[in-house]
Amino acid sequence: MDLLQDPKGDRQVDTIPTPPHRPLSEELLFIDEKPNWKLLKEHLFKEGRITKSQLMKLVDMCNYHLKNEGNVIYVDDPLTVVGDIHGQYYDLIKVLEMGGDPEQGKYV
Repeated sequence: MDLLQDPKGDRQVDTIPTPPHRPLSEELLFIDEKPNWKLLKEHLFKEGRITKSQLMKLVDMCNYHLKNEGNVIYVDDPLTVVGDIHGQYYDLIKVLEMGGDPEQGKYV
């Protein structure tokens, strides 16, 4: 992903990389109709953006799965239980760092 340019060289904190120049492409974000969560995590962590249509597609996917999930689930341990993070992205990143890769573990 191309980073924003700093043509004047006047960034106040030049040790922090500039954010990505453009939103993620549809082809990179969705692979086989599933979101590429690792790429999305990295992109958002760099203060990158996604388009409104991509966000709505992600929200629709989440809604579909939440509506079709039972209100009681039975899971085997080990698992990681996460409370409400109140929409705080960096808290989510910290939870994933502490709890491990979601593809390898279970989260509730």
